[in-house]
Amino acid sequence: MNILNRRCVFSGFSRETARQKQGILEGAGIKTCLTSHNANALTGTFGQLEQYQVAYDLYVGDGDFEAARALLGGSR
Repeated sequence: MNILNRRCVFSGFSRETARQKQGILEGAGIKTCLTSHNANALTGTFGQLEQYQVAYDLYVGDGDFEAARALLGGSR
């Protein structure tokens, strides 16, 4: 899976929630890619609450997107 053939099925600020969703998908045989990034790349984290400084995105391959959404309840 590369950046051109994947889609985001979850985006949030909780690493634990992202890992739980990743476990659900991988338990069903769906390959995932979990990434993290600075939530505010333009200004950094100055003045931002600590729990919202890092965002987590969970990606699956294009072909698995609909199945992944169904497993996760259709929420992002």
